[in-house]
Amino acid sequence: MRGKAFAVKQARKVLNQYRSAHKDNFNLGDYRIDPQEIADSLNISVVPHNFSDNISGVFFRKNGKLYLGVNSSQHEHRQRFTIAHEIGHYILHSQETLHYDTHHDTHPSEVSFRADNISSFEETEANHFAAELLMPEDSVQELIESGVTSIQELAEKFDVSKDAMQYRLVNLGYL
Repeated sequence: MRGKAFAVKQARKVLNQYRSAHKDNFNLGDYRIDPQEIADSLNISVVPHNFSDNISGVFFRKNGKLYLGVNSSQHEHRQRFTIAHEIGHYILHSQETLHYDTHHDTHPSEVSFRADNISSFEETEANHFAAELLMPEDSVQELIESGVTSIQELAEKFDVSKDAMQYRLVNLGYL
């Protein structure tokens, strides 16, 4: 069971733990998920870094500790998605040595780069994971059924970009 269904199932496990720890926020209608806090709970240190434009994030292990570098020059929404995406790689692909997706002088077993032009099965899985984590299907459905149908308003509720929200609505069959 690999692919979208597996990625969504794993994201929901992480999401359920997060929701359990933040019950009051969800009861008050706060739909924003904090991927930084999730990374912290997984003992992954998130480190902002000014990477080149084509690199959104880097994931590496050093001295037994996990680090996630996120491109600090990109928009906050992009940074949030990158953190969620890299957490997806950690959860979904932990049986593998960390990925290495662009040319770099670091050994492939130590660094995992994500770049805009990379497309693979693992990248797609991590994107499904990130989308479910930041814009959970049940919450999207709940908001739409309550009458919130503007892409902009939905994006604001989840603290994601309009483009990410629109793509999520297409993938969920609402558009």
